[in-house]
Amino acid sequence: MDIDYKETRISKLRDYLFKVIDDIAKDNKYQINADMLGKDIESYSLDKIPDASVVEKWITGLEIHKDVFSFRSRKSYSQDTINNLANIGFFEIFESKIKQNNHNKILPEINGIESISCLNCGTLNNANTNTAEFDIQIQITYKEG
Repeated sequence: MDIDYKETRISKLRDYLFKVIDDIAKDNKYQINADMLGKDIESYSLDKIPDASVVEKWITGLEIHKDVFSFRSRKSYSQDTINNLANIGFFEIFESKIKQNNHNKILPEINGIESISCLNCGTLNNANTNTAEFDIQIQITYKEG
């Protein structure tokens, strides 16, 4: 299969998320994968969630679409309250940055994009002794047609 993945919405969203995390994180040693969350701390994955993509159809042929993604991360996890507050704090700041960027029209470089938003706060999904998996859903809306 020979496609230009760099022109896909998920790839452009991934590029955008690198910029958002760079603004938040002190340590820029991380990777954003697609549909694969690594075992290392500070690994991220951007996963497409199946959902009906058409939001509106206009008589002119214009359509408003949406894509929903799960943005997952692996963070350090322990009984240390400060560490766990930092994990939740990351997602609080992440959500605020996405909201602020949307308001300021700082959006992923996706054709026809109208908005980006977080559908929920970052939540703990799975934990073991040393690491935990967190998840936040992101939605983009865009025009086609």
